[in-house]
Amino acid sequence: MWSSPNPVQGVKRRLTGVVRAGWLTDPGRSREKNEDSIFADPRRGVFVVADGLGGIPGGDVASRIAARRIGEALSRDEGDGTPEERVRTAIARAGDAIRLHASSDPGVTGMATTVVLVLVPESGPYLVAHVGDSRAYLLRDGRMEALTRDHSVIQELLDAGRISVEVARHHPQRHVITRSLGHAGSAVPELRFVGRRPGDRILLCSDGLTTMLGDPEIESILVRYTEPMQCCRELVQRANTRGGLDNISVVVIDEPPGPESGRFKRAGPIAHRFHRQPF
Repeated sequence: MWSSPNPVQGVKRRLTGVVRAGWLTDPGRSREKNEDSIFADPRRGVFVVADGLGGIPGGDVASRIAARRIGEALSRDEGDGTPEERVRTAIARAGDAIRLHASSDPGVTGMATTVVLVLVPESGPYLVAHVGDSRAYLLRDGRMEALTRDHSVIQELLDAGRISVEVARHHPQRHVITRSLGHAGSAVPELRFVGRRPGDRILLCSDGLTTMLGDPEIESILVRYTEPMQCCRELVQRANTRGGLDNISVVVIDEPPGPESGRFKRAGPIAHRFHRQPF
């Protein structure tokens, strides 16, 4: 299912229960154009967020090509290859399609996009993949953890201990990413399998959310709102209230809760658990 710019809620029915998903994309308060795109197929368990690179013409085109090409490829019933192989192939082919389009239209030369996705299969672990600084998070037992690591100059400096989080918030290179889909050469996605549990909640988002809100605040919203679409609306509204400096896209996916699920338990002090803050 291709997502329009309007909020839409999807419901996926399975033998194991009902997995609900909500998604929403918004231009924010400062941008005239929305260069983010979402693909959501709740029935197949395929969710993709792409964020076209700003400052380069055609970011909206690149993100649209990436989200649709990757989402549709992974939603097909084709069983060839392992899940990892299918994801890598889908991402590579989307990159090829972006470059092909750019080569035929001088007005969008150099266009590129980030991408983050999750596959939620009938059984077994989630598969998360990303290129760039769009993120995936997991809320489990009232605690949120990042499932992705930004491909960015700032993240490399943080990992090397060369700057602090406080410096990162105002660093002149805070929006420079080190991997993207569409530039010359093939972007190498980072893949991760994540074991699943009843009551899990997954968030995919563009950096328009994480630039405005820190992880503790995002976690508090994921804990507070039980319905995926409610959660999406509150995340977007809160980011816009803080300034909405970029396009904002969010996808919230819920596993059915088990009898002992603690998704919405409050987990006590949380600030010390997070390395990432808005910057």
